[in-house]
Amino acid sequence: MKLVYASRTGNVEKLVNRLNADHVLKITTGEETVDEPVLLITYTDGVGQLPAIVAAFVEKNRPYVKAAAVSGNKERHPDTFGFAANVLKDTYQVPVLTVFNKDGDEETDAVIRNALNA
Repeated sequence: MKLVYASRTGNVEKLVNRLNADHVLKITTGEETVDEPVLLITYTDGVGQLPAIVAAFVEKNRPYVKAAAVSGNKERHPDTFGFAANVLKDTYQVPVLTVFNKDGDEETDAVIRNALNA
């Protein structure tokens, strides 16, 4: 499965670099398209929002977005931590594997690696 991600502050990109995945696409405009199953990793924008470029990407590629992992900042936004996951689940029916703080940890890495290898 291909790994697709969006990163604004560098936290998600740091996680993606740690994963050392073979097939990776960075969302920069939301206009990107795919033709194979993908696992999406995104950050949470503003106060619990799905970033606009990620929403545009998912709308264009919905049949291929098989799962997601969502980053948030638990210290800075404890009340809306990772709420982009709710948007992905409720609006787009994308299963969310994990919601993690900033760039995640070993457990986050393991969940995403397992999904990529499934």
